[in-house]
Order: sequence, then structure tokens, then C-alpha cells
Amino acid sequence: MKNRLIVAGIGIPALLAVIFFAPLWGWAVVVSVMAAFSAWELLHTTMGSRFRKRFGIYAGVAAVLIPMGTVFGFGDFTLKLAAWLLLVVMFGEMMRTFRSENNRMHFVEPALVFTAGLLIPFLLTALVRLGQHTPKAPYILLTFVIVWISDSGAFFVGNAMGKRKLAPHLSPNKSIEGAVGGLLAAIVGALLYGLILKLCGYYVNFLGMMVYGLLGSLAGQMGDLAFSTIKREYGVKDYSNLLPGHGGMLDRFDSTIFTAPLLELLVILWPAIGVVVS
Repeated sequence: MKNRLIVAGIGIPALLAVIFFAPLWGWAVVVSVMAAFSAWELLHTTMGSRFRKRFGIYAGVAAVLIPMGTVFGFGDFTLKLAAWLLLVVMFGEMMRTFRSENNRMHFVEPALVFTAGLLIPFLLTALVRLGQHTPKAPYILLTFVIVWISDSGAFFVGNAMGKRKLAPHLSPNKSIEGAVGGLLAAIVGALLYGLILKLCGYYVNFLGMMVYGLLGSLAGQMGDLAFSTIKREYGVKDYSNLLPGHGGMLDRFDSTIFTAPLLELLVILWPAIGVVVS
């Protein structure tokens, strides 16, 4: 618990400082780091001894290309380049297979590389794309507010009232009551966040904020369960020990991978935060 609090005490203020005071490209660098470590952790967890250096290099390059390309206005090109690199990886695996004795290619490796090196960076880059909306910082922070409050609500309500297991074979500590508590906490948290923004002079649609909180929490809990499924399948407790007390980057931001792109879609369809024009 001590390590967990220390990491949170250092990490959260640093994250807020970058969101509010750094240019968008600086925030894109942070997202690139998040994506690169997440990709590396997923590949090492799922591949084990089959992990190859070129897989990690591909995932790392793609994790940098996609967020940085987005912030500098050539995101489509970098996404296509990352996809082309994936084809190179698949071709290399084919050539290696043809030179081997059993002459069989296991498609699971290229599929994992695709997920880690292309899909995860693209989904996390929603955090950068949200920053391209006005106002920048409130929209970026929105994802973390909903995820953190939803997680806290689920934890406290689950501990106090949880009786019925939500997914006992995947995450034994999660309960249906905790999941509902997380949803309600996210709605209340989104409304309070909207109230703070309103007091700071922003335009806020409170009905939209309620929808953001509800659907954002639902997506985050789905992300948590999805990545817990992978850990359960491969028999690991955490993806890594990168963040003491929290596990790995994926353990900390698994919910964000699902929540951020959903909120991006909602913001495009129904922007609930804006700048008041005098």
C-alpha cells in the first residue's frame, strides 16, 4: 500500500501538470510511453519464450508513430505505416517458418503483434485526439476522472456491500454490487467535474456529462475484465512490476484503453464541454 500511495502521489500530479501545462505534442510523448510499455507487457505476457526482439521493436516504433503522427497532422499516414510494418513482421515470420523443419506458421504471434503494436497504440491515442477538441485539458482529463472515480466507487461499494460475484473465474474480488457502485460513482463524479468546469467559466451540458460517466464507466469495467481474462489465461497476477504497488502499465491503464476511444466518439457526436464566447 505504501508503494502504491507513493507512485500515485508522484504520478498523478505529474500527469496533471503535463495535461494542463504542456503542449499537445508533449502529452503525445506521454501517451507514446504508455502505449510502448503496454505493448511490451502484452507481448511478454502472452508470448513468453517465443517473444522476439523484432516484435518489441515493431510495437515500440508503432507506439511512437501513431500518437506523434496524430498530433502533427499526419495520423492517417503513420497508421498506414504501422500497418505496413506489421506486414513486414508477418512476412519475416513466414520466411522463418519456411526455413524451419516443421514448416508450420503459428498465426497467433502476428495477431498478438497486431494487437500490441497497432490496436493498443491506436486506442490509447484517443487521449491525444481528445486533446484536439476545445477545450483541450478538460477533455483529456475527462477520461481519467471517469476511470479513477469508477474504480474507486467499485472498490469501496464492493468492499462494503459486495455479495454476488461479477466474474468469479476472472476476477474473484469483483462483485455486481461493486460494478453498479462504480457506474453510479462515475455518473456523480462526471457531474461534479462538470460543475467545477462550470464554475471555471466553461459551458457544460450536464445531461451529456451523465451519459459520459455512465458509458465511460461501463467501457472501463469491460476493459478491466478483458485484460484480466488475458492475465488469467497466462497465469500471471500483473503484467509487470513497472509501477510498484500498481503492477504494470497495462494493469494501471487497462480501463483507459476502452474508455478513451468511447469518450472520443461521444465527444464527436455530443460535445458536452465548451468555451463560452463572450
